[in-house]
Amino acid sequence: AIPPLWKTGDVVELELPMEVQRLLANPQVVQDRGKVALRRGPLIYCLEQTDLRRDLDEIILPRSAKLESHFEPQLLNGVVVITGEGRSDKLSNWGDQLYRPLAEARSEAVAIRAVPYYAWANRSQGKMMVWVPSD
Repeated sequence: AIPPLWKTGDVVELELPMEVQRLLANPQVVQDRGKVALRRGPLIYCLEQTDLRRDLDEIILPRSAKLESHFEPQLLNGVVVITGEGRSDKLSNWGDQLYRPLAEARSEAVAIRAVPYYAWANRSQGKMMVWVPSD
């Protein structure tokens, strides 16, 4: 007789590596030119104001930024987040200037955390962004 292959209590675990990808929109989508969206596996991610110490509208995600994903069990009933270092182009301190030289642009490093798009708007009110300006 052939012994059964499965018994009560057997568990199968499947681990699929899913790299974080930056996506570009078709250039005909004018509003998304120069921007990227983040995808991990089948999920699209977004940035929420609640996770940032700078205004969301100031955030830039450089092409060189290293992005990592990890599971946060206490966040939104447990989600995989994407973290990395973005840049913040300060929109303040312009005064009444309409233009200024590029050399005067000031940016600083800022930690970013992206959450799955399906889970946004579950913590606090604030801005959300899927298409993030890139350099």
